[in-house]
Amino acid sequence: MNIHGDITDELSGDGMIIIDGRDVALVPYSLTLSPEAGPLIAEGSISGPEPLMRRVKQASTVKLALEDGPVVTIRCEGGRSGTRWVKALKT
Repeated sequence: MNIHGDITDELSGDGMIIIDGRDVALVPYSLTLSPEAGPLIAEGSISGPEPLMRRVKQASTVKLALEDGPVVTIRCEGGRSGTRWVKALKT
C-alpha cells in the first residue's frame, strides 16, 4: 500500500501496538501524513491507558499496525495523561 498515494491527508482508527515484537493492545490513533516522501510517513497521536503509554515511551522498538493499512514504526515525542505524540516512520 502506498500511503502517499491515498486521497486523504488524515489517518485515524484503532491500531495494534506492537512492543518489542509482541502484540499488546488496540489503541486509537490520529495521524497527519507528511507532505513529502521520506522516512517520516506521518505524525500525530495515540491514546491509551497511562501504564501502556509509559511502556510505549520506554520500549526500544514500537510498531503500530494501522487499522486498514501497513505496519509502521513509531517514535514517541512526548505527551501525558494517556496521550502520546508520535512520529510514524518507514519500517
